[in-house]
Amino acid sequence: MAWLGIVLGTLAGLMTSISACVLWDLPLWVGLLLYPAIGSAVAICIILLLLLRSEQTPGADPMGDVRTVTG
Repeated sequence: MAWLGIVLGTLAGLMTSISACVLWDLPLWVGLLLYPAIGSAVAICIILLLLLRSEQTPGADPMGDVRTVTG
């Protein structure tokens, strides 16, 4: 879960900083500041989304809360 967030956050930060310098003609220092800011924000969002998703899925207990009758 954290691995996926970190990898996607790194890629998003890298692509944002490159596009900021190349496409939007922003100074290099802005691109360097965007890399950790965007990367951290994306990584945290992905980790939180995956954490919330794992909490909403039912557990792996096949019996659940089944009451049995013992005689």
